[in-house]
Amino acid sequence: MKKLISVLLVACMLLTGCSGGGDGGGNKPKPEDSKIVVWVGEESAEFYQKVCDEYVAAHPDFGYTVTVKGMDTGAVAGTVTNDPSAAADIFTVAHDNIGKLASTQCAKPFADESLIRQVKADNPASFQNVIYSTLNGKEYLYGVPYISQALFMYYNKAKVSDRQAETFEGLRDAAKAAGCKAITVTGDDGFNNSWPLLASRVPDHNTSVKIYAGAEAVSGGSKGTSNCQGDDTVAIVRWLQEYAADPNGFKWASSDGWEADLKNGGALAVIGGAWHYNSAKAALSETNLGIALIPTFTLTDAACAGLSGVKAGDVYRGGTFADCKVFMLNATSSADKYAALQTLVKYMSSKEVQNESYVNCLNVPAYVGASDYIKSCFDNGKVTESQYMLACKQVEMAEWGIPQPFLTGTLNTYYYSKNAPAVLRAIIDKTPYPTTGDVILSETESLEGIRKGLYMMEYLWMHGQNPKEFPATLPVQA
Repeated sequence: MKKLISVLLVACMLLTGCSGGGDGGGNKPKPEDSKIVVWVGEESAEFYQKVCDEYVAAHPDFGYTVTVKGMDTGAVAGTVTNDPSAAADIFTVAHDNIGKLASTQCAKPFADESLIRQVKADNPASFQNVIYSTLNGKEYLYGVPYISQALFMYYNKAKVSDRQAETFEGLRDAAKAAGCKAITVTGDDGFNNSWPLLASRVPDHNTSVKIYAGAEAVSGGSKGTSNCQGDDTVAIVRWLQEYAADPNGFKWASSDGWEADLKNGGALAVIGGAWHYNSAKAALSETNLGIALIPTFTLTDAACAGLSGVKAGDVYRGGTFADCKVFMLNATSSADKYAALQTLVKYMSSKEVQNESYVNCLNVPAYVGASDYIKSCFDNGKVTESQYMLACKQVEMAEWGIPQPFLTGTLNTYYYSKNAPAVLRAIIDKTPYPTTGDVILSETESLEGIRKGLYMMEYLWMHGQNPKEFPATLPVQA
C-alpha cells in the first residue's frame, strides 16, 4: 500500500530547488505568477486548452489563467532536466522518466489527498507500481496517469486478410503473393523494436525475460535483476533471424521511412503505436488501414535445436511496453501555485476528461474499465472503425506487455542509450558488433554467438558498459 503524502513534509521539500536551476528558494514571485503553463503532446494541445479554459470559466475563484502548449513529449524530460525554470508548471512525460526527474529534484510530488485517492481508485496495478519515487526513505506520488500506450500492428487490408494478420506466418504468405516483405518496425531503438524481446508464450504468457525486476525507485538504489539469456529468448532470436533472412519476412525500415515502405509496397505491415496512426492512415488510406495485435509466431525445429524448455511448435506473441503518460509538477514553480496545480491535474486526469480526450485526440484512457466507454463511442458513431480498433488493440496488447521498468534515470539510460538495442539488431542481422572499432562480438549466427550477444545486452542493462570478456560458460548472470 502506497503511503499518503504529508502536506507538511512536502511543504518543507518545496524549499529545495531543482538541481538544474530555478529561483533557489522556490517561493519568490515570478512575473507571470498569475499564469499556469501546461505542456501536453502536440496532438492534444488544442483540446486541453479548451478543457482548461472551461475549467477556469466555471471556477472564477481559481485565480489563474492557463496556457497549454503542444510539445514533443519524448523530449520533455530532457528539456526539464536542462533548464527546469524555463519549463511548464505542469508537464507530460512517459512514466519511465519519473525516477530521473524526481531524483534530480526537477519535479515535486503530489500531496493533495483527494487527488491521491483518485489515482489509487482509477488506475491499474501495473501503473500504480511505476508512478511513485522514493525520497529520504519515503515513497511519494510523482506522476498522475492520463493516457495509456502500447505497440500493436498496422497492416494493408487490400493485400492481407484479417486471418493472415493474426500470425507472422500468415503475413509471410501474403507478402509472398505480393512480392515484398511482410513487416517492418518504426525504429530499431529499445522501445519500437521491443516486441521480440518482450514476446511471451501463448496461452500462459510465460517468458524468462526480466528487466530490472525488484529495482528501487531511488537514485543509487538496487538495479534489481535482469535476464535476457533464457532458452526461450535464444529460440525467439533464432526464429527472427530466419524470418529476417526470408525474402518475404521481416525488414528494417528503408531510408525513406516506414511510411514509404507501407505506401510503396515495400512491406505490408508495421509495428507501431497510436502516435503513428495519422501517418499509417496517410500511407494506406482509411479504407485499407487494418489494425491488429502484434501477431503470433510458431517456433521452428531450427530455432529450438539444442535448447531445453522450448520445443518446435510452441506459439509466442510479440510483446510490448504497456505504458502510461503522466502529468508531473515542476519543482521550480512558485509554492503559491502548489494547491492550484494539483487541483488542475486532478481535473485534467479525471475519467470524464480522459474520455473526451479519446474522442477528440484518440488518446487512449489510462483508467481501469476504459474499454466499455471506447466501445460505446463506436456504437454511437463518435469514432470510425479504425479509430475504434486502434484503441481496442492497444488495450488488448496491454495484456501482452509490461510497463517500462526504468524507475531511475540510470536504468533508463542503461537500457536505451548504452548500445543494447544495437547489439540486438546485430544479432537479428547476423552481423558483427560493433561494426567499427574493436569488434567484441565477432559473430552472431551460431548458438554460442547468440548467447554471447544476449549476455552483452544484459551486461549493458546492468552496468552501462561492455563486458571486458565473455564468461567461459553461458548463460550466467551478467
